[in-house]
Amino acid sequence: MRRLHPLSAVRRTVVAAIQGAFFAFFVGTALAGAADFPAWTIPLLAPAGAVVAAAFALARYYRFRYEIEGDTLAVESGVFARQSREIPLGRIQNVDVKQGVVNRLLGLSVVAFETAGGSTTEATLDAVDEGEADRLRRLVQRRDRRDEERDDSAAEPGGAAAPAADESGTPTGSDAERTAARADEPTEELFAFTPRDLLTYAVVSVRPAAPALTLAGLPLGGDLVAAVFRFNLAVLGSDAAPSLSILETFGPPRLVALAALTLAEFLLTALVVSVVLTVVEYHDFRLFREGDDLRYQRGLLRRYSGTIPLSKVQTVTIRENVLMRRFGYATLVVETAGYSGGNDQSSQGVAVPMAPRETVYELARDVEPFGDLSFERPPTRARRRYAIRFAVAVGVLTVAGYAVDRFVLETGYWWALLGLLALVPPAAHLRWRHRGFALDDDVLATRAGFWRRTTRVAPYYRIQTVFVGRSPFQRRRHLATVTADTASTASVFGGSAAAYDVDDDRANELRDTLRSRLYADLLARKRDAGATTGGSVDQ
Repeated sequence: MRRLHPLSAVRRTVVAAIQGAFFAFFVGTALAGAADFPAWTIPLLAPAGAVVAAAFALARYYRFRYEIEGDTLAVESGVFARQSREIPLGRIQNVDVKQGVVNRLLGLSVVAFETAGGSTTEATLDAVDEGEADRLRRLVQRRDRRDEERDDSAAEPGGAAAPAADESGTPTGSDAERTAARADEPTEELFAFTPRDLLTYAVVSVRPAAPALTLAGLPLGGDLVAAVFRFNLAVLGSDAAPSLSILETFGPPRLVALAALTLAEFLLTALVVSVVLTVVEYHDFRLFREGDDLRYQRGLLRRYSGTIPLSKVQTVTIRENVLMRRFGYATLVVETAGYSGGNDQSSQGVAVPMAPRETVYELARDVEPFGDLSFERPPTRARRRYAIRFAVAVGVLTVAGYAVDRFVLETGYWWALLGLLALVPPAAHLRWRHRGFALDDDVLATRAGFWRRTTRVAPYYRIQTVFVGRSPFQRRRHLATVTADTASTASVFGGSAAAYDVDDDRANELRDTLRSRLYADLLARKRDAGATTGGSVDQ
């Protein structure tokens, strides 16, 4: 079996030594003050902690081994408690390759294997050289292609048995030649970010939570917020310290000015932080097609590379926020079974971060063919339901505003919140307008969302469960929500293809239609597989 690259042992040993030294030093300092340890022992604890931590890291390196043996990835690890895992290659959905700043300098890559049935990493090799990472990725790709060919052969009744293989699992004869030829298919670049595209995407995909998350991660984040607040008070002519007492000295006009200034600063900070994060995350983004797989790479400081097997795609999602729709852009997300993109970023599953809407739909049709989508909107009584819901929300907000004004602000202007009722009719109409579903010959498409409209395309043959749900409020208006679940991770976390607020009778009809088209599509694909191998499928 193989070991990780020796340089990874050096890196991990050095990091472990530094961490062990700091931990031992701080623990020794705490014990010296609490348990009256001799002061001369504290300087000795740091090197002792470094030696122990480095030795353990080195032992972990020597005890970690891996190899692809036949149809499985075998991994052995553990210093005191030994672990041995065998991962069937057929369950591997994706091979992700990551490079941090240090690993890029050393020419190393972290390889993560993602499997179906879960959103966590099944096995991680930290780290191997770039050539080994590419070798592992291609071995998994070859195995996927051989499994597809074996499935095609099995679809033929009375067909030939699977091609022979040697003891290592390598196919022999013409099958080996065909597999090697497919593995060496040329790489086609489908999409690439230009610097202008990257900056445009950074501007139109502002992340409002970015400043709060950034400040929370800074050691002096709270002090920075207090300094900005003091600056705002000084701009408005107050030298008071930031506290609730300023509410007694500030009148309503100055409070409104303070809120407006703080909001403007927050939005500007969100824009700047979002632009920086997006540029760092999506620098040099490229999407390639290698045979039956998509491969992406991106990142400025940390490089990410991963594959998306087209044969295992469960859903295709197209996202458009308000700014993207205004300028004709969209985002393409591809999700496979139990996996949606291969990293811990917020961009999980993103195949194309941003491109013209026509280009995104063209790429989506390359991944999963479908025709022009004509969406059926919910009945108009659903719009009245949305209006009532928004009006209730305004009422609750007004009651909360009255309480704050009554006991804290004492301005008497709490009733101004009722002005939000003027926004209820257009808000209800926009929600109704941007919801719907479409039945294509091969896929179910659903659409929802105004601020970020999401269109999900689910092939019939990928649907696993279809169910009709009715809340108490929907039952009063004879409405229902039809949900089609697939095996993707998005479905696990509430990202299923769902047709909201469909007429009750139409919902039952849609459920029966989806079931019948699922069976018909599976039968048709089975027939096509039989025809490809020269066989036939019994009726």
